Amino acid sequence: MKALADAIAGKIKGIDGVLDRLCDRTCPECKDPCCKRAVVRYDLRDLIFLHLVQNGLPLGQPAPRAGEPCFCLGEKGCMVDRLMRPFMCTWYLCPGQMAVVRTEKSWREYGLAERLREIQNDRKELERLFLKRVAPNDISFEGCLSWA
Repeated sequence: MKALADAIAGKIKGIDGVLDRLCDRTCPECKDPCCKRAVVRYDLRDLIFLHLVQNGLPLGQPAPRAGEPCFCLGEKGCMVDRLMRPFMCTWYLCPGQMAVVRTEKSWREYGLAERLREIQNDRKELERLFLKRVAPNDISFEGCLSWA
């Protein structure tokens, strides 16, 4: 499991700069920023991942209620390292970002959507392996704990 978590960390680090550039391009002009309105929460997959890469665990949820801005939001974007953020903050691309990714050749060639899907699949596998290790054989948690 540790090797898979480390591989996921490497993949997230590999897209960090690209996502930062995408945010730099789209977020300053946005009239309804996600970080100011979304309910942002760590899920089980986040906690398993953070534990295995030994980054520590969060002390609380960053934006636990609708209408409250994420407390990690600073003047120049998120103040939390991408590996420590809830994964939803990495995989969610707003409509403006998706328009850029879909229409501009350089973004399409990078394959950001595919890379994010690959990380999502790896996170699902990490959760499956974790639950297999900690749960009795006759209990199934398949599909009931995480969504991303």
